[in-house]
Amino acid sequence: MKILHRQFLKEVAAHGLLGLILFTSVLFLRDTTRLLELLLRETAVWQDLVSLLLMAFPPLLTFTVPVAVVVGLAVTLSRMASNNEITAMRACGLGVRSLALPVSIVITIGCISGVILSVWLAPLASQKRVEVERRIGLRQIPLRLQPRVFEENFPNYILYVRDVTSGSNPLWKGIFLADVSNPQKPKVILANDGYLLSNPEENRFQLHLLNGSSHEIGGSPDEYSIVTFSEMDLPVNIPPPQVPSVKPIGRRATPELHAVSPNAPDWLDANIEFHRRFALPIAALSLALVAISFSLFSIRGGKSSGMVLTVLMVLVYYTIFTGGISMARQQVVPPWIGVWGANFLFGLLGIILLMRADRINFSMDWYERIANLPATASAYFYRIYRRDPLSVQTLPHFRPNIRRTLDRYVAKSFLAYLAIILSALVLLTEIVTFFLDLLNDVLKNQIPASMVFSYFFHLTPYLIYATMPLAVLVAVLVSIGILNQRNEIVAAKASGISVYRLAMPIFVLAAGLGSLLFLFEHFYVPSANRVQDAIRNRIKGRPAQTYLRPDQRWIMGEDSRIYYSNFFAPEENVMGGVTVFEMDRENFSLTRLISASRATWEPSLSGWIFQSGWVREFDQNAVVHFNDFRVQLFQDLHEPPSYFLKEVKQSIQMNFIELGRYIQELRQSGFDVTSLSVQFHKKFSFPAFTLIMALIGLPFAVSNERKGAVTGVAVALGIALVYWGASSLAEALGNLNELPPVLAAWSPNLLFGLGGIYLFLKIKT
Repeated sequence: MKILHRQFLKEVAAHGLLGLILFTSVLFLRDTTRLLELLLRETAVWQDLVSLLLMAFPPLLTFTVPVAVVVGLAVTLSRMASNNEITAMRACGLGVRSLALPVSIVITIGCISGVILSVWLAPLASQKRVEVERRIGLRQIPLRLQPRVFEENFPNYILYVRDVTSGSNPLWKGIFLADVSNPQKPKVILANDGYLLSNPEENRFQLHLLNGSSHEIGGSPDEYSIVTFSEMDLPVNIPPPQVPSVKPIGRRATPELHAVSPNAPDWLDANIEFHRRFALPIAALSLALVAISFSLFSIRGGKSSGMVLTVLMVLVYYTIFTGGISMARQQVVPPWIGVWGANFLFGLLGIILLMRADRINFSMDWYERIANLPATASAYFYRIYRRDPLSVQTLPHFRPNIRRTLDRYVAKSFLAYLAIILSALVLLTEIVTFFLDLLNDVLKNQIPASMVFSYFFHLTPYLIYATMPLAVLVAVLVSIGILNQRNEIVAAKASGISVYRLAMPIFVLAAGLGSLLFLFEHFYVPSANRVQDAIRNRIKGRPAQTYLRPDQRWIMGEDSRIYYSNFFAPEENVMGGVTVFEMDRENFSLTRLISASRATWEPSLSGWIFQSGWVREFDQNAVVHFNDFRVQLFQDLHEPPSYFLKEVKQSIQMNFIELGRYIQELRQSGFDVTSLSVQFHKKFSFPAFTLIMALIGLPFAVSNERKGAVTGVAVALGIALVYWGASSLAEALGNLNELPPVLAAWSPNLLFGLGGIYLFLKIKT
C-alpha cells in the first residue's frame, strides 16, 4: 500500500474513532446513574451488570458508526484541502481519484459493521436486555424498598416501613402492612421488625415479621379482631410478567420481520423496520459520497469546516429519512421508497459531485460562507460596535491593541467551536432518541409530524443544558490546541502575554455561560420540559399521570397518622371510604382507628367531619374505647384537602424554588425525597461545572505541544468520561443514602475543581 494511502487511513481512523467514542459516550452516559445504583446494591450480579453494559452499545452504535465514518472522511479531507495538500496532489498528477482505494476501504468497513450491528446485534441486544433487567429487578426487591415510602409493587398489599438498616439482607423497623384484597375493609398488620426472604427464580417472597399485631374488621362495626404475635411468616407471590402475544417490532429478529405476511395487521410497520435496518448502515456510503465531494475544495475552515459539514449533512439526511418513513407509514409511497429515499438522493448527489471533483474551477463559495459563518457573524457584530457613535462617545480613548485583538481572536475561535460541538451533540441525541425510543410509537399511534417536531423543539433546551459543559471542554481543548499547534501561544509569550492572560476571555465566557445556564434552567427549561413530557405521553399513547393511585390513596399524615380512602374529590373537599390509622411513635403499635363512609373538610372549623362511622382507641394492642357515630368532628385531624394532592413531578420539570417546596410537601406525607434532594443541589452544581471544565481543559491543551485539535478532543473524551463516571457514582450513592445529597451533587465539582486549579497553577507561562 502506498505511503499516502497509509497516512490517509491513519488520519481518517483517528478522527473517526474520536467521533465514534464522543457521540457513543454522550448517548451511553445517560443511563450510567441507574446502572451504578444496580452495581452498588449488594445483590447485584456482576455478570448481569456487564451484560447490561455490553447490550447497551449495539443499538447506539447503529447510529454512531455511519456518523463516525462521515466525521473521519470529512475532517481529514477538509484539513487536506485547507492545507493545500489536495492542490499539491493535483500538481503532481495524482488527482483526488488516487484516494479511491483508502476511501473505499473506510466506507466498506463502516457499512459492513453497521449492517452487522443493525440487522443482528441490535435486535438481539434489545431482547436480551429486557430479560436481564427483569432478572436483576427481582433480586433488587428486598433492597429497593425505601423507608417512609408506601410500596405498592406487591400484589394486594401496601407496605410502609419506617426505617431500613443496610446490608445484604436488610432489617426493617416499624412495619405497616395492609392487605387490600378487599379495598372496603383492609386488613392491617403492624410489626416492630422484619425482613424479606426472596427466591427470584420462582417469583416467591416471604415476609418474616417480629413482635407485632394483626387487626381485622368484621362484617359489622361491632366485630373486630386483634391477634398479637412474636413471629409471623407471610408468603407474597409476585406474578410472572405477561409475555406479549406479539413481540415488539424493535425486538424481533430480522428474519421474523421479513416473514410477516402482507395480510398481517403489522406488516407495514414490520416492512418499514426491515428496510430501516439495512438503509441506516448503508447511509455511511451515501453520506460519505457527499462529504468527500464537499471536503475536497480548498476553503479556510480546515477541520472545523469538516465538523460543520457533518452536522449539516446529518441534519438534512435524517430530516429526509424521517419524512420518508412518515410518508411510507401513511401509504403515500411504498415502504422501500420511503426508507431508502434519503440514501438514493444523497448517493445521486455525491456521484454527480464526484464526477466534477477534479475541476479546479468548480465553485463552492456558498459552502465556504456556511463553514465560516461563526467567524463572519462575530466580525460583523464587532464592525457594528466600532461604527456605533454611542460606543465612540462612551470610550473616547479606546484604541485597539494587541491584547484586545487577541481577546477577540481567542473568543471567536472558542465560540465557533462551541457552537459546532454543541449542535452536533444535541442533533445526534435527538436523532437517536427518535429512532430508538419514539419511532415505533409514532408509527403505531399515527402521530403527525408536527407533534414530533414540537416535541423535539421543546426537548432541545434541556439537551443544550445537559451537553453544554462537555461542549465547553471540547471547545477549549480544540481552540487552544490549534493555537498551540500553530505556535501562536509561543508568539503571544514572546510579546509579553502570559497563557493566563491569553485564556482570560475563555474563562470569562465560561463563567458567563455557567450563569446563563443557571438562569436558562430556572426560567425556561422546566416549562419546556413539562410541555415535552406531555407531548411524549401522547406519542407513547398514555395519559399524563397527575396523582398517585387515585382509586386507593395511602398518605402519611402528620403525627404518625396514615390516611386511606377509596376515592378523593378535591373540588368538593370530600373523601369516601376513609380510614385513619394513628400509631405510637415508640413501639409502632396502633393507638386509634377511625373508619367512616364519608369525610368532609369544614374550613370554618379547620377539621374533618366524618359521617356514618366508628372510632376505636387502643392501649397495648387492646381496645379501651369504642364509639360509633352518625356525624362527628375530629379537629385534631388538621391536614387540609390540599395536603392530599401530591402531584407527580420530575425534578427537571421544576426550578429550584418549586423543587424545594415539592420536596417539603412530599417529606411531610411520608414519601422518600432522597433522589429529589440530590437533584435539588445539582441544579446549583451543574452550571458551575462549565467554568471547571474550562479550568481543566486549558492545562491539557497547552501541554500538548504540536499535537493540535485531535489530541485535544481525545483528552476531552477522557476527562468527560472520568467526570461523568464520578458524577454518576456520586449521584447513585446519594440516591442510596450512602452520601448526603449536598456531597452527592457537589463532590465531583470539588474534586475536579481542585484538580483543575492545581494543573492550572502548574502551567509554564
